[in-house]
Amino acid sequence: MWNNIAVVLRGHLRTWMWNSPAVFDFYNSIAHNVDYFVTTWETPNLRQEKIEISFEKANIEPKCYLKVGYQDREYTSWGGPALLSLHALPYMRQQHRQTPYDVVFDTRFDVVPHRFPDIPLTPIQKNTLYTTLFTNLLDKFGDRNIGMMDHMLVSQFEVFESMCDRIIVGSQDTKECHVDMLEFAKKQGFNVSNSLPWMNAFMTRPSDGLRWESPYAFGDPMAKPLDPEPCEMWEGLTVAKRLELLKMFNIEDIDYVTNNGNIAVEPLTDEVRSRFKN
Repeated sequence: MWNNIAVVLRGHLRTWMWNSPAVFDFYNSIAHNVDYFVTTWETPNLRQEKIEISFEKANIEPKCYLKVGYQDREYTSWGGPALLSLHALPYMRQQHRQTPYDVVFDTRFDVVPHRFPDIPLTPIQKNTLYTTLFTNLLDKFGDRNIGMMDHMLVSQFEVFESMCDRIIVGSQDTKECHVDMLEFAKKQGFNVSNSLPWMNAFMTRPSDGLRWESPYAFGDPMAKPLDPEPCEMWEGLTVAKRLELLKMFNIEDIDYVTNNGNIAVEPLTDEVRSRFKN
């Protein structure tokens, strides 16, 4: 086990109340001490009590809990993670000086990590940014490039600190966020790797609360959904059914307001943006 690790939880809360027990247990299984740095968007109906309740149940006090105001430039799949991690950085830097972190996990509320108990933890190398998955997607120019998923980034503190500098790159200057993440890391002189054989991490959707027995089963690659499955996967649901599930699980609609039609309940329009500003 590591002595001391930092976990950045960033973004919309989404499925957090369902998967948080599995998240806390995962990090407790790999380190003697875990410090959490929480940064989320200050949306109009942010249910602040969710964060407080989940951490109180786990008997954990986050090192910081920041609600970041909406900003046009950064409210994108590229700028959002960079901005939210950047807000956590000063708090992490000060704590790192007192109790240095062996590893930093830069991740999201709706990600369920899973540890393979029979595989020992592997060292996190200097000057290396780790991901659980590389991508091969089309960019906005129609070219296919290798990228790295950013829902679970693992590194030493100095790499995390340098990667926060990606905020200087405007979303309009990117071609596809996973590709740009990999390219930015290489420009900093870092190696990139997916050599994390002792773990995996997957994004969960609201429908998984019905499809799986628990978040622990969802994260386990050997487990299977309930049979018969009580609900389709989120991506296959109608908008009406998605909204129904959000209400069922007490999740804000605005958490799934996005221009990614595969998961959205509503596209991100100027009218939606005005809700943030007001």
